[in-house]
Amino acid sequence: MPRRNIVLVGLSIGLVLVVALLVSYGGHAQQTDIAVYFSRADDPQAAIIQSLNRAQHSIHIAMYYFTDPDIANAVVQAYRRGVAVYVYLDRSQVNQKYSQSRHLAQQGVPVRISSNRYIMHNKFAIIDDTVVLSGSYNWTQAAAERNDENLVCIYRPDIAQRYKNRFRYFWTQAFSPELTAAVRTQ
Repeated sequence: MPRRNIVLVGLSIGLVLVVALLVSYGGHAQQTDIAVYFSRADDPQAAIIQSLNRAQHSIHIAMYYFTDPDIANAVVQAYRRGVAVYVYLDRSQVNQKYSQSRHLAQQGVPVRISSNRYIMHNKFAIIDDTVVLSGSYNWTQAAAERNDENLVCIYRPDIAQRYKNRFRYFWTQAFSPELTAAVRTQ
């Protein structure tokens, strides 16, 4: 076999192996364990809304900044269709101009605000005790339109349980007061 044909066969086999590895990894990561989204490239906002829309039983959200009205509307829609929804936010969200805390509370969604003197800087949600949404992505329009952010979707009940245990800790501690009626009407 001429040297040129050997090189072409070698390159062809290499290409087939690379494609097989990419397809194998991509299919595995997005269908069973993990999916990764980067803002301004992969549309994490759509992934969040899609996950919220698929929720059947429960949604637990711990979010530092929550100003995105489209995501808030998906949360309210889930609540209205009977999904148990709990939202825990940093204390900055009580008075932040575009915070969705008031809108959520006015719609009946249980919202608690951290009164811890430190920042509640978590950014995660647990969907139906099986899916975790986490990463640097705050649920804001700036994250969707301007910032460089990331969202990791983890499809593992064991990991979801670890996040839910942390959420439960936040929700039940003394520094977790419910959003007051006064704030709901602001």
